[in-house]
Amino acid sequence: MKVHLTGTFDRFTLPTVRSALAILLVTLGACTAIPTSLSPVAIPLQYKTMANPGEFPALPPCAAISNVQVVDARSERTIGKRYVETKPSITAPVSTSSDVAAWVRTGALETLRRAGVAQNATGPVLRLIVRQIVTTEDVARRSGYEGRILLTAELRRKGGSTCWQDKIEGASENYGYSGTADNYQETLNHSLDRAMIRLFNDPGFQRNVCSCGR
Repeated sequence: MKVHLTGTFDRFTLPTVRSALAILLVTLGACTAIPTSLSPVAIPLQYKTMANPGEFPALPPCAAISNVQVVDARSERTIGKRYVETKPSITAPVSTSSDVAAWVRTGALETLRRAGVAQNATGPVLRLIVRQIVTTEDVARRSGYEGRILLTAELRRKGGSTCWQDKIEGASENYGYSGTADNYQETLNHSLDRAMIRLFNDPGFQRNVCSCGR
């Protein structure tokens, strides 16, 4: 059987197809264009462990704390800024209305558990003072995220005297869609994890977490 093609497909000529493709490419380009302005973002802090299990050191079996106290001592209440990669002068602030001290305490308790540190009434109090939280978002077609947290860590006896103290910090990087809460949360949670892991690796902390308070 012979099939005869008529001229009903004349409207799909090569110039027409090329025009349609050009329109599609322009549309896609507009969807992924680098922004010329930025809006402020407010990030809710929700802790979730980001570090791998292998990153946590093995602490002495005697390691124990009785409580975790956190003080937010930051003078700057914003937590960072966004900026356009090709025009760094275009910026917008990043803030949070969450309870920073509560967020840090939740992360500290979880990382202590993962590191095998027991909660025992005879142990010292771990006091963490939040000195600084910094985030940056480098906005292009996607965004690069950086986060850093600086803490002062103290081990305190029941009477309130300090038997050990040091500054610790953690930093991390991330990449993904621009201005999303998930990417900020992952970045900051990983920074907190790394600060706590650095604390656990500190020789002074390892010595005193067993002896301070006993």
